[in-house]
This record gives sequence, C-alpha cells and structure tokens, in this order.
Amino acid sequence: MFEIRNLSLQFKSKIILNNLNLEVNQGNIFGILGKNGAGKTTFFETIFQNTKYTGQILWDHQKLEKRNISYLESENYFYPYLSVKDILDLFINEKNKKNVKKLAAFLNIPDNTVIEKLSLGTKKKLAILCNISIDRPIYLLDEPFNGLDFESVEKMYFLLQELKANKKIVFISSHVLETLTLCCDTIGHLQNGTFHTFYKPEEFSLIRSQLTEEIKQDWMTYTNF
Repeated sequence: MFEIRNLSLQFKSKIILNNLNLEVNQGNIFGILGKNGAGKTTFFETIFQNTKYTGQILWDHQKLEKRNISYLESENYFYPYLSVKDILDLFINEKNKKNVKKLAAFLNIPDNTVIEKLSLGTKKKLAILCNISIDRPIYLLDEPFNGLDFESVEKMYFLLQELKANKKIVFISSHVLETLTLCCDTIGHLQNGTFHTFYKPEEFSLIRSQLTEEIKQDWMTYTNF
C-alpha cells in the first residue's frame, strides 16, 4: 500500500500542500484533477523526493525511496542527435528486451530515426515507453496525454490497464477530464493544497456538473457589474 500522512509543503509563505492524507492500494490508478497552479506537479515532485516536505510518504509501511518510482514529467527532453534505438538501449535489459520492442511497434515508434526528426507526439510516446519499461511498483505520470493523437490516447489506456493488471500503483494527472474518467479507479480533486473530494467511478458524472456549477457562479460574479 502507498500512504501519505500529514503531508505539507510551502514555498516561503505560500502553502502548496496542506496536511494532505491519502492511501492507494496496489493495482489502482489514481487520477489527480485540479486547476492550473493547484499543485499537481508539486505533488508529483514531492512523492519523487525532489522537494523538502513535512509528513510521511510510505510504501509498504517504509519511507518511499526514488528507486521504487518511475516518473514521467510533463516536459521531456532527449538528446536530439541520438537515435530512438540509442535511447531505448538505455532502458532495455534481457528481461524486458522483447516486451520493449513489441511496445515500440505497438506505439508506432521508429527505432532507426534520430530524435530531432520525431514529431512532438512521437517524442511523448517514447518518453512514456521509457518510463513504463522501468519495473517499479509506483508510476507517476504527469500529463501523459499531452501531445498524443486520438489513436495514441486509446493505446495509452491499454498500457495503463497493463500496469494495473501487474499490480502497479499509477498516479496520473490530465487537463482533460475524460482521459481520467476513462481509466481511473479514483479521482482526487486537488484544491487549496489538499484533496477536496474523492470520486469513485459511479460518481464520475458528478465531477463535470459540480465544476460547471462553480464556473457558473464565477461567471455570475464577474459579469454582475
């Protein structure tokens, strides 16, 4: 089990994460919903131990370490003059060699192409492939759907379900609500530094109606001169 206990983080006087608590079981996909600036990326950076925080982040009742995490950042960088094969060779071992090659073909990633000649979407798929090729119990996927075409988005769902079937814990953020509702077991609404609401699949239909109501109230406030 993954656990967060009383997690807090602030930059100077600004509180980013505020006494946040969370439990996620193995084989679950946890979606993170929040406005721009809500702290989604900071939440990932904190789990990955890249920022100082107070509280506890635990895996199997022990302090979580980086070696147990695969982290796909929202912005990815590859050396432009290396080939796809050069990049994949860094992540391939005898155990996963066949699987990585099959996934590269599934995602239509050409292994003989230089990185700088790849489209934005293909670079994103390569980054995803590299991250899921690392066998870790916990996966952090920050905006993995950004830059993907409609077919690649559908393929991404298959990859997520495979991680789920292998009892991995997946945290995923997205600016597109539907990408979360189609793959997550739970969605947490990150607001004011904590998870304001947790939604289960049978409650996903409530998310849009509640968000729409909030926006409607904002609209009435800003247009009532």
